[in-house]
Amino acid sequence: MRFIALLTFAIAIAAPAVSIASADPQAIAVLDQEQRWVKASANRDAAALGKILAENFVHINYRGVLSYREQELANVGKPKAYTQTTGEQTVDFAAPTVAVVHGLRTFSEKGKVVLRLRYTDVYVNQRGRWMALSAQETAVTP
Repeated sequence: MRFIALLTFAIAIAAPAVSIASADPQAIAVLDQEQRWVKASANRDAAALGKILAENFVHINYRGVLSYREQELANVGKPKAYTQTTGEQTVDFAAPTVAVVHGLRTFSEKGKVVLRLRYTDVYVNQRGRWMALSAQETAVTP
């Protein structure tokens, strides 16, 4: 079993990483929420996104720009000229109510890859629902 340390949190990992193929119901629930997030962004659906982002959500994009929940919701309505795919996802549980998703997002325009991002999304289970608490991305060579 694999355990990792999270430098950004002063808590120890309580469970191993779970691949997308895992039958772990909590990991599946987290990844389902991750897919709803991607879909809400692609569909420019601020109402759906508002049900995913925690009230204290923070996003640091690949350019190092910091934004908060309200900014994310306001920007979701802007047209997107790209498509995105997600892969290489793993889920780590830092506690029964804290999950960390690592993955790779690939953005394409007219069939050409224009950007790839390694990302970390942190979720917290609030009242039985996985809510996105934090997101950070790093650009990688397309």
